[in-house]
Amino acid sequence: MEYYQIAIIVGIVLIILEMVTLTFIFLGLGFGAFAVSLVQFLFGDLSLGRDSVVFALFSLISILIFRKLFKGNNDEKKLMEEDINQY
Repeated sequence: MEYYQIAIIVGIVLIILEMVTLTFIFLGLGFGAFAVSLVQFLFGDLSLGRDSVVFALFSLISILIFRKLFKGNNDEKKLMEEDINQY
């Protein structure tokens, strides 16, 4: 089994894990794993330093983008002027 195939399997597992947790963290990590698999496929070898940097950069960028895109209304606390629990 090639290194890029292992990275694809890791990416699929992370995206399936995201479907269970719904936090958009594992989705970004899954895209990072897919980016690593693409780099490994294009350059044909395993380089721990290069693959770690690619994974970290793509994961961080993906997590930040997905958090901004899928931010729901319930993610922010809204202060209401008239609250039934306010005494």
